[in-house]
Amino acid sequence: MENTVKTQSTIPKLKFKNVIGYGCGDAGGVITIYMVAMYMSRYLQVQLEVNAGILATMLLVWNVWDTVNDPLMGTIMDITFAKAKPGKDKFRPWILASIPLIVFGMIAFYSIPARMGGGIPMLVALFILKIIYEGGYTMMNIGMGSLLGAMATNDTERATLASARGMGSTVGGLVAGIIIPQVLARVGENTQGYFIASVIAACLGGVIIFLHWALTSERNKAALQAQAVQTQEEKAASKFKLSDIWGIFAHNRAFLALVLHSISITAVQALGQGATLYMYADVLGDVGMQSVASGLSSALQIAILLSAPLLTKKWDLVSIIRFCLLVGAAMYGGLLAYCLMMAEINALLFVVWNSIAAGLVIMSVQMQWGLVAESIDYNEYLTGKRNEGTIYGFFSLSRRIGSTITGSLTVLLIAAIGYNPELTKAGLAQAAGTITGIKLMVIGFPLLAAVLSFFSFTFIWNINKDVRDKMTAWKLGKTAK
Repeated sequence: MENTVKTQSTIPKLKFKNVIGYGCGDAGGVITIYMVAMYMSRYLQVQLEVNAGILATMLLVWNVWDTVNDPLMGTIMDITFAKAKPGKDKFRPWILASIPLIVFGMIAFYSIPARMGGGIPMLVALFILKIIYEGGYTMMNIGMGSLLGAMATNDTERATLASARGMGSTVGGLVAGIIIPQVLARVGENTQGYFIASVIAACLGGVIIFLHWALTSERNKAALQAQAVQTQEEKAASKFKLSDIWGIFAHNRAFLALVLHSISITAVQALGQGATLYMYADVLGDVGMQSVASGLSSALQIAILLSAPLLTKKWDLVSIIRFCLLVGAAMYGGLLAYCLMMAEINALLFVVWNSIAAGLVIMSVQMQWGLVAESIDYNEYLTGKRNEGTIYGFFSLSRRIGSTITGSLTVLLIAAIGYNPELTKAGLAQAAGTITGIKLMVIGFPLLAAVLSFFSFTFIWNINKDVRDKMTAWKLGKTAK
């Protein structure tokens, strides 16, 4: 009991500024990535007149690099830290180092190539500057995601920090979605307008990421303290090896559950989201209702995010996620039955019903970061090695894989169900089979994603109260040596 009290007393209390600081990470990152995700392709095609075939090739290479970059960066962080002196921060130095790369990379990308007059030199500059920006963003993102495990010591803290990250992402997207279009509207959609927008996004994002670094603390020093008193044999055994990557996949069931959940949500659900506009335009006949649905879904997510830390005082985080997934899946099932049975769908009913279902299912994404941290603790319990960077890097890879394969597949599925754009241009309705196909995509894929995710957290995820107690006892015993 004395050891328990002593160990807990050495960990500083999670302060409100730490929570705000952690949320700043995704807020700043989203502001910069918004400029890339929403505007880069159009900027390159329209303003710099990059050939469509060349642009497609560049995007493919960039996407492949981004996919490899995440686990590579995480592994580099683990290897570097393994050689560092005990007591040093593991992730915050990388977050600080990422800021100049992000700011310079973004501003340079939207300014230098535009002044090179086209041709191969411009393409080379675009390629290199995008790699610099993505390198900085990956460095920040992997460091930020892994940092949660170094800040949280229990389920309530994990839920609090995961909620802060979700709120930060929401606020960052909202800020970028307001500022960037206004800049382009006032200055003009030209190279000067994009340059000014990039300066604002990069500097604002950089300042907020700096606040993320300044206000956070790697407060969970138990593992570092234990490392300081390791024997030579223990130090050798705890050193990171590339073979540890296989061990994570082979033995860490909690991590495998998260990977399946991630692929289910980012890939399977995204197939449905890719057809959402077709649902509102061709089935409901009112594209404007989509903004209402987005607002309702966001409001529900914010409400759950704010209540999550309180809910974890009664239920563990994975139980909350299971509940959201189960109710969301049931609502999607009911909505699918309604839409297939009714020839005429009430637009407002669909919007409300679908928004609640989507908000509940997407909550598993907003709250998953706390479970990633717990899977890192579990990995340390199983192997004696935390490997936060590697685990978060490969988890991020699973999300990249999911999002990479869905874009092209959605286009193919829309064509496969017989969608005819000429009918839409002529103001005519799509064929009955096509309408049914759109309904199945928009509702059926999110339903399948929710079921697969619920399955992963119910039958594969294996961290329960008994396992948590064993992990806590092991940690206390290790620290007390």
